[in-house]
Amino acid sequence: MLKILKPTLLVICFCIASLCQIFAEDNVSDNETIVEIRQQTMQAIWQRLDRLSALIARPGDVIASSDGNSIVIGNKETQSTETYALIHGREAIQDASEISNFLKQVKDFWPDNTSAAHIKHTSAEKLVWLIPDAFKRYYTDAVIASENLELSLSSEDDEKIRRSVCMLALSCGRCHAAFRKVRYSNLRKEGRGWTGSYESCWKYKNEITLDSTSIRK
Repeated sequence: MLKILKPTLLVICFCIASLCQIFAEDNVSDNETIVEIRQQTMQAIWQRLDRLSALIARPGDVIASSDGNSIVIGNKETQSTETYALIHGREAIQDASEISNFLKQVKDFWPDNTSAAHIKHTSAEKLVWLIPDAFKRYYTDAVIASENLELSLSSEDDEKIRRSVCMLALSCGRCHAAFRKVRYSNLRKEGRGWTGSYESCWKYKNEITLDSTSIRK
């Protein structure tokens, strides 16, 4: 799995770098390519966020490892980052950093000519372009939440880590609820990651629906 992810990550980074150059030259000729890279990047973010859900798992929860095995979380107290490394064969900070970088790299990848009015296969709702200030605010909250997660992982405080994972999941979920089309056929596959509806995060849900201050803490 790691051998597959590394080339995929390199391809996405290369494509993002190429598109950034196109934006810099103000010569966007292939809007569909922009949308495809945008979608690939969001999928890459979701894959990492779904792996990071291992950090908020509770005793008895079943976690899918990167090699496809199902692992039941035991009752023994184990530092969450250690559990993560055992399950996925990589450090949690690596996934968190990659999410943060991806979010920052594609924050300007929603120009007007890539809206649903121009591109048929985009999953972005028209509201992205109708109320851009709201979209920008929600997106910025997700970026801040990803940065906070990196900081909490550096602190090695399990409670802070769990809360930060939830804040990231809920901020992504809130943005997707407003600005992304979730097709019924994909709900079972993507619903948990795209909506941020992890059971362990329910206690924070009321905080995040009121305003963005909880995310920024």
